[in-house]
Amino acid sequence: MKVNHAWFAVAGAAAAGAVAGLANSGLLHKAAVAVTTAGIKVTDAVASETQSIVDDANDATAEARRQAKIDAAVAARLAALEGDIRAEVTAEVDAEGAEA
Repeated sequence: MKVNHAWFAVAGAAAAGAVAGLANSGLLHKAAVAVTTAGIKVTDAVASETQSIVDDANDATAEARRQAKIDAAVAARLAALEGDIRAEVTAEVDAEGAEA
């Protein structure tokens, strides 16, 4: 069992040496910069798309509110006209009934 632990120690030391070598050559730094740059680009793209979705949702909400105001105004005007029309038709029907 002690032999297995020794192999782990050797493998760990080799990995540490490899990472140290990459760090000294600048390759590790270049890779970290590339990964960070890619992450920033992805973040910017996601933020831009998210803002586009929010803007579209705000536009749809504004249009729905506008249409609701129009519908309410039309309904109010129709209700006012209906009262006058109903009174006029009632008077005509009553006049026809009196003649019959």
